Amino acid sequence: MARLTEKTFAMRQFAFLVPGLIALQVSAQNVAINASGVAPDASALLDLDAAAHPANDKKGLLVPRIALSAANVAAPVVAPATSLLVYNTATAGVVPNNVTPGFYYWGGVSWIRFGTGTTDWTLTGNAGTTPVTNFLGTTDNQDLVVRTNNVERFRTLGATGRIGWGTTTPVAPIEVNSGALADAIYGHSNNVGGWLGRETNITFGVPLQTVQGAGVYANNPSAGYTSIYSQSTGAATVAASINYSDVWISSYNYVQNASGAVNPPGSYSQLNVTNAALGGDQVGFRAFSGRGATAGNPGFTIGSSSTADAQNQDAIGVEGQSFTNSTTRAGGYFESFNYAGVSQAFAWVGTTVGGIARKITGTAAVSEIIPTSAHGRIMLTCPESPEYWYQDYGTVQLVNGHAHVDLDPILADIIMVTPEYPVRVFCTPVDMPDFNGVAQMNRTATGFDLVELNGGTHSGTLDYQIVVKPKTGFGEGRFPQAPGPAWLKKEHEPEQARAANRPDPSGIFYWPSDHEVYGYDVAKVTPVGSRVPAGRYAGKFKVAEGVFMDHIPAQRPGQ
Repeated sequence: MARLTEKTFAMRQFAFLVPGLIALQVSAQNVAINASGVAPDASALLDLDAAAHPANDKKGLLVPRIALSAANVAAPVVAPATSLLVYNTATAGVVPNNVTPGFYYWGGVSWIRFGTGTTDWTLTGNAGTTPVTNFLGTTDNQDLVVRTNNVERFRTLGATGRIGWGTTTPVAPIEVNSGALADAIYGHSNNVGGWLGRETNITFGVPLQTVQGAGVYANNPSAGYTSIYSQSTGAATVAASINYSDVWISSYNYVQNASGAVNPPGSYSQLNVTNAALGGDQVGFRAFSGRGATAGNPGFTIGSSSTADAQNQDAIGVEGQSFTNSTTRAGGYFESFNYAGVSQAFAWVGTTVGGIARKITGTAAVSEIIPTSAHGRIMLTCPESPEYWYQDYGTVQLVNGHAHVDLDPILADIIMVTPEYPVRVFCTPVDMPDFNGVAQMNRTATGFDLVELNGGTHSGTLDYQIVVKPKTGFGEGRFPQAPGPAWLKKEHEPEQARAANRPDPSGIFYWPSDHEVYGYDVAKVTPVGSRVPAGRYAGKFKVAEGVFMDHIPAQRPGQ
């Protein structure tokens, strides 16, 4: 046994002289204080055991109690040794060097708290926390790193607060780098789901389409839910969604329709203008195509292109509907310019001029292109007239200087024959060089007689041409007012551009609409996404489910 110091000897003497006190056992390099006389544990310099004390006489170890002023200040302890243990009784100091009551040990340069006090986080959860003072993290600018299986999973940069998943140097507030783990972020609710950084292929459609991953992939399997929604509000001056590509198409819409009840369009745009004072062009859909090359002309720049591909069905490349109360403009508009901004030609398609509908109205003439092998690609131009006429041609046999012509009953049904607009006839005799000419006699709405002049009695063939006035647009008159370019606002229309004839629409003949003539139910045959034909018959037909019925124009003037 080691030699006892004077202090140790006195303690042993005290234990021997005072019965009932704890026995003090001293070994070679350690000391035990207990009531059973058991030697100290070999691993401990000081072994305290209160197990043998009476139930009402249990004792513990009381560590020195000291009021510290700050974690980085040793005082009031003088030159503390590393690992010196004290119990701090004070709440003092400033973050990050503040101290609160609890056990602290000297770490060499500062007091370090340990134990299971009220400000420590435990593995089984915590209660009574205050978000302002209780948190997981650091109080300096060192990075906070979270690991599992000793592999770093994410870190928060101490200097900037940026969070990196799969990267130690995030360049954005949150950066996710999945590396070889494929998809970066997947989120979903009960109805929709999606990925940010979808690495695997995405397949869809019939025939099968394949996308080699996507930056954003949203999936919506439930009815009534939107996969992706973008919104600009307030004083925003940019689009809610901008698509950009320097490789291929910037936006591609694909609808796979297996429904037997609805026909959704592949793309739908709608503009609602709620300010009654807003002028200018209010465009539901706009397309622009530009070419930056400074030389060469290898192709054509097309602002908008549409293709219909249906091998076993009638196909329409472009379909348009226009509704308006205006009697001056409607339908589609096309205009070509040279690059100096000078209009070369413009045309209204399906326009309304002075209340009467026209298929095409515009500058220059309507022409036909005929590709020939002997003469190249030639162009033929239609004749034009100050007012609307029908023409018809026929042949009749002249017998003893007389012939009668009955108008085709279809033609007779769609024309107007009046004293002002009779049936006009122009005749050419065939193989009758001595023919005296012909007079038109007994003109009616269904036919007329041809009589050779000067009592002639020739018999032979007469070719004739007739010119008649259509019912369509009857009452419009000659040289009616025409519309100007679409970009010329109504309030800026110059007075010298106004024709003298601006007919009253109430005096013009209108054919009934197609569905009125043939008696079909518009609502049953109108595709979903289209509008029911309006005008005189607005509101007279049932509306099929899904048909857009907002803003149906009111009755046009004269109807």
